[in-house]
Amino acid sequence: MEPEVSIVTPTYNERENVPIFVKELDEVMCKHNIPYELIIVDDNSPDGTAEVARQQKPKCGKIKVIVRKNERGLASAVIRGINEASSKYVIVMDIDLQHPPSVVPKILEKLKEGYGLVVASRYAKGGGIENWSKTRLLISKGATLLARIFVPKSSLTTDPMSGFFGLRKDILEGVELSPRGYKILLEILAKAKVKKVADVPYVFRNRYAGESKLGGKVMLDYVLHLIKLARETGELRRMFVFSLIGLTGIFINEGTLYLAYEVLELKSLGYLGLAIGGFLGFEASVIYNFLLHERITFADRIKELKTSKLKRFVHYEIASVSGLVAQLVFLLGLTALGMNYLLANFIGILAGLAIRYTYSTTKAWGYS
Repeated sequence: MEPEVSIVTPTYNERENVPIFVKELDEVMCKHNIPYELIIVDDNSPDGTAEVARQQKPKCGKIKVIVRKNERGLASAVIRGINEASSKYVIVMDIDLQHPPSVVPKILEKLKEGYGLVVASRYAKGGGIENWSKTRLLISKGATLLARIFVPKSSLTTDPMSGFFGLRKDILEGVELSPRGYKILLEILAKAKVKKVADVPYVFRNRYAGESKLGGKVMLDYVLHLIKLARETGELRRMFVFSLIGLTGIFINEGTLYLAYEVLELKSLGYLGLAIGGFLGFEASVIYNFLLHERITFADRIKELKTSKLKRFVHYEIASVSGLVAQLVFLLGLTALGMNYLLANFIGILAGLAIRYTYSTTKAWGYS
């Protein structure tokens, strides 16, 4: 019988986990009467993971073991497994039992409903995480925020950092995947031909055995991967254009202030007139920047967004005010600590710009 779904799992030194995982997965698939193939892509583990995997005899599926001797890396192992899959539906998961096999039929069901990509999410309603420290949870949240900025389509799911997901193979036709690090889902979100993404909640469990692969090198690879994706998909260029438009907005701000204060003679009102002129200058630059961002910076996203132009403007107004507040906080705070006011203001400008861009790309023109 042809497999209804291909399950891909990359391994390295997972000898103890293999029998438990295969038994639990097979029980789930037999219960739901789903024929399957399990593709284990092993990076030549010295602990004999591949040998143990070949000894397994599931009742409702078959196992294919691929041993890579000259390649390393979780993401590239996943790609190899997807390419070897014989079913049009592929589910990627870890073998360490942090990803519960009981969720697999739910992912498959969503794929059959027509979704090109289905993400098993820890952050969707009903999902969760077992026994994570506050530090690790903070790292995960920070990594997700970076993903939202550098890979905007990551907003299509509540958990773009997930390593547990399913896809239809056709969404990758003609797509060149060349990831580094371990977050292959981000590569797929950024490049694949997919518009319909669904989340399926699950509880991220503790490892059954073995050690976590998370470390400093992994986190550095993640950041470099984000930058690489941003360059390949044009997001780095978008950041530059956003900054350039913001720079030209300064002239609109200054010009409006001059016209209001000098030509319209608001200076006759003293400090009140100066405050009104400053407000008018700020709002003029906000409107100017917004219109250019609509026509240039985020023009390629407009048709895909569900929000109205008015709502986008309100979000951008919030982004601009937040950026201004941040600039003033850095200016006053760093100056009070003894820093030169011009340097303090420059740092404030950069902080304000980062906040404006983050809010703009995730909210005003975000996919969520």
